Amino acid sequence: MKHILPPILLLCCLLVAAGCIGTEPAAVTPEYAGTLAEAREAFGPDIPVPSYLPDGYVFEDAVRSSDGSVTLAYNSTAGDLRITRLSSPDAPCPGPTVAGNEERILQGDGIEGRLVYEGDDRSEGSLWLLRWNWNDASFCMTGRLPAGEITKVAASVVGER
Repeated sequence: MKHILPPILLLCCLLVAAGCIGTEPAAVTPEYAGTLAEAREAFGPDIPVPSYLPDGYVFEDAVRSSDGSVTLAYNSTAGDLRITRLSSPDAPCPGPTVAGNEERILQGDGIEGRLVYEGDDRSEGSLWLLRWNWNDASFCMTGRLPAGEITKVAASVVGER
């Protein structure tokens, strides 16, 4: 029995080291930051900070998801606004799901993107989602801003890059 134990222990160690048993990939949990300064420090300088926001919007938090996308959330009495720098052009936009049948091309303030309204309802206060690319980066934004404000905010995110 003495001669069998060391090879069995060695075999178990090799199997664990090779990832065959006892090792499951750790779930990657999102990382949070409570201030813009913390977000810049934790997630780097390329976080999607707008230089323009309509009156009343205040920073809520920042989140880096498991795929590397970084979302900044702002809120106001008019509703939430989420701005995300996506990890890739085909990455899903985090936050509320916006389902509409009609995708519009939105142009203005140097931004060209794809805009979808929830239920195709373009009335004031309706939820929308905007996706756009700028140089080598991809972004999305969801909120309830009036149509004239959407491209102003989007342009201010990429205007200083």
